[in-house]
Formats: sequence, structure tokens, C-alpha cells
Amino acid sequence: MTVIPLRGSAEREADLLAAVLDVLRETGYERLTVEAVIARAGTGKSTVHRRWPQKADLVVAAFGRAVAEPPGAPDTGVLRDDLLALLEGLRAELVSLGDIVADLVGELRRIPDLADAMRTGYIDARAETAREVFERARQRGELSEHADLDLLWQVVPATMFFRALVSEEPIDRDLALRLVDGVVLPLAVGRPAGPALGPRRTRTAPKTGKAKAPKRSDQS
Repeated sequence: MTVIPLRGSAEREADLLAAVLDVLRETGYERLTVEAVIARAGTGKSTVHRRWPQKADLVVAAFGRAVAEPPGAPDTGVLRDDLLALLEGLRAELVSLGDIVADLVGELRRIPDLADAMRTGYIDARAETAREVFERARQRGELSEHADLDLLWQVVPATMFFRALVSEEPIDRDLALRLVDGVVLPLAVGRPAGPALGPRRTRTAPKTGKAKAPKRSDQS
């Protein structure tokens, strides 16, 4: 698709894409219209329609811009402090974008470009930041050689997203501390996965057949 710049400046384009998110919050994707965005942003209709012919194109551009700069990888020299700083960045993003992500999740199967923006621009970019934190910790000797870095990364945002989008429980520093100290660090420094309590004992099947009746004592 040929990209036609908006007349004016990059600042006007930023204003337009910010207006997309504002209208999306108010109406949801299903009821969002390009005309409503144009009215909110005060932008010329023809240029917008030429650059983003469909509302899906406009939403993909707005979401892509909103997540274009993932939080940087903290480097405090200690894994625990890095993880707490990383979670604070994720928490801040969920506060600002969680409602939009929740609304767009249902559209991912129908809009491949949106799914790609969500996966590569949002999820993969943040996973890469987390991997950088874990790799540094591994080089410092803080990680078990058996630690599954992909799984370690997935556990934390999965919990945060569940709270933000489903259970509506708070996402605060207390949660970050519980996740880091109670989940991530034990997995990061623990022993390899597998039976922790030794081999499983096989239960002996009861013997079949007619049970013998107890002997009756003679009564005089």
C-alpha cells in the first residue's frame, strides 16, 4: 500500500492516531468509524481515506504507533531488581492500553494485519526485552542452567493480562513482588522439571476371588 503523508507534520499524524485510540475507547472497534476519528482530530477527510482506506488500516496504524517503543531492558546488575523494573513498565502499559487490547483481541482472527501488529510489535518486542534481562542474569550466574526462559517470560504477563482483562483485580507493586519472589525467581534458580518426590509407587491391585469366611469358634 502506498503511504501518503498527511499534510502538515508528523505531529498532526500523531494527533490523528491518538484520536483513533480515544474514539476506540469510547465506541469499541465494532462501532468505530473513520469519520468519527476525522471529526475528533480535525483532519482532512480525503487524505485520511487515501492513506487508510479502511478503519482496520487506521486502527493498525494507531495501535502500532502506541506500542512502537517497548520499555527498555533494565540493567541494575541484580535479576530481582531488573524484574521488578520490567514489571513496572508492563504494568504502566496495561494501565494505558489494557482496555484497547481487550477490545481488539476479539478482532485478531478477522484482521491479519492487526494480529501481526499485536504479535510482532507488541508481544514479541516485549518478550525480547525480557529475554535480554534473563540472558544478562544467566551470564552473571544467577539462573539455573535448566531455566526455561520463554516460559519464565510468559508466566508474568499472562497473570497480569488475566487480572487486567478478566478478573479485574489490581495490578500493583504487591502483585509484582509476589510474582517475582513467589514464581519467577524460584523457577529461574530452581532444579530441573521432573518428579520431585521420587518414583511413583504403583498401587497393588486387590486379589480377586471369594474371600474365606472366618472360622467360627465352637460353642458349648
